[in-house]
Amino acid sequence: MKIMAIGEIIFDIFNGEAEIGGAPLNFCAHCAMQGAESALVSATGKDELSSEAIKYLENFGVETSFVSENDHPTGKCIVTVNNGIPSYNVLRPVAYDKIEISDDKLEKIKEYSPDIFAFGTLIQRDEVSRNAVKRILEECNFSHIFCDVNLRPDCYDRDSCLLCLENADILKISEEEEPILSQFGLYNSGKTERETVKNICGSFDNIKLVLFTKGENGSLIYDAVNDEFYDIPCAEASVVSTVGAGDSYSAAFLCEYFKSGDILKSGKAGADLSAFVVSHREAVPCK
Repeated sequence: MKIMAIGEIIFDIFNGEAEIGGAPLNFCAHCAMQGAESALVSATGKDELSSEAIKYLENFGVETSFVSENDHPTGKCIVTVNNGIPSYNVLRPVAYDKIEISDDKLEKIKEYSPDIFAFGTLIQRDEVSRNAVKRILEECNFSHIFCDVNLRPDCYDRDSCLLCLENADILKISEEEEPILSQFGLYNSGKTERETVKNICGSFDNIKLVLFTKGENGSLIYDAVNDEFYDIPCAEASVVSTVGAGDSYSAAFLCEYFKSGDILKSGKAGADLSAFVVSHREAVPCK
């Protein structure tokens, strides 16, 4: 299985110390660690952090030939963690805001032929990178499109959320993010979580599977094709930081799901890996 994501390479700054991150980067690294082929489309600056990012990706077996350099600095995010819950100050403009897709790069993406293409909202905050996402969606064919909307303050709008919902056949949202999507008028919220999730799929019939995460309360998975819900409990963990938890959940779920087709088993795989991740400060800790 080949997985390709487009998105941010960010160095998260914790108390002055830099830890590489970015949701799509974390996601690709976890996918590679789960045995999938993975590639990241992104950009870095012409600085020391650029070479560090490439080494990091290569160490985890992530394909780096789709990562370009431009004249903007490599991405940074100031992370503050209170009681295990992170808050983010995502700096701008940075290199990943200015990803350009040339004809040659587009042909290389087609040649790589990923089974799954993944993206979210942060990569769309700048028109340049948003257009890169749109061009890939318009000109390439994928068996599946996965979107984790992954809303960050001041880094999303109605259009970026809509692009996710209009293109994904597998959608991941959190209980904190759902009210924001509904306030944009993209669908009608229901009286219960299950009703709301069904309404999302009713408004966007391209969405076949929804991963609705609820932090310490686990997750709810909806199979729209068979109209079935699955409740996945949260695995026990001693929480240090939740940075990267959602990315690991997505990677473990998808890798297991496209191997076995078993939603319950896939949900448990996601819960188990995310529990391991939250017990560490790093977004991609080594086992």
